[in-house]
Amino acid sequence: MSFQNISMWKLAIIFIVAGAVIIFALLGSSAKNLFSKSVSEDVSVKMKKDGDCIVEPSDQVPRVISNCNYAVGDNLSITYKPQQPAIEKHELKNSTTH
Repeated sequence: MSFQNISMWKLAIIFIVAGAVIIFALLGSSAKNLFSKSVSEDVSVKMKKDGDCIVEPSDQVPRVISNCNYAVGDNLSITYKPQQPAIEKHELKNSTTH
C-alpha cells in the first residue's frame, strides 16, 4: 500500500478513524455505557465522612456526593448512568432527622 497518492487530509481522516476504533475496542463495554440511558432511583445515605456522602444504588457501584448536606439514613432520589461512578443529580426525598 502506497501513501504517496493519498492527500494529507484523507490520510489524517484515516488515522483519526483508526484511532477511534482502537480506543473503543480497548474500552469495550465501557464505551457502550457512556451512551447508555440515565437511571433514577431512590437510595439512602450509607455513610458520611468529611462532608461527602456515600450511596449505593441497585447496580452496587458506590457513589459519592461531595459537599453533602444530607444525614446518614436520609432517603434520596439520584440519577446516574449504570456502571459509571458519577451522579448526575440528587435530591432529598425524606429525612431521618427532623
